[in-house]
Amino acid sequence: MNGGETDFDRIDDEAELARQEGADPDLQAIPADWFLHARLETGIPAPPSPANKRPVTIRLDPEVIDHFKGQGRGWQTRINAVLKAFVVGQRGNR
Repeated sequence: MNGGETDFDRIDDEAELARQEGADPDLQAIPADWFLHARLETGIPAPPSPANKRPVTIRLDPEVIDHFKGQGRGWQTRINAVLKAFVVGQRGNR
């Protein structure tokens, strides 16, 4: 067993659990008034879109969406960059 795993066989009663919790320097009691001042956070808000961008609805093949989403956050920005590069390339071919 490595250092990050819990030996649940050793924790067989509440007293043992309380002893281990008391020995954990990272575990601190939450003050009673904490919930009175707590704020609900639903995640990191998306940055505002630049004024020159317009929201649209577009239908894309599932494999296209999966490819870009698979690269993580900013997948819509990357799709925009690919489309913009295509437009710039087309303008150069005229």
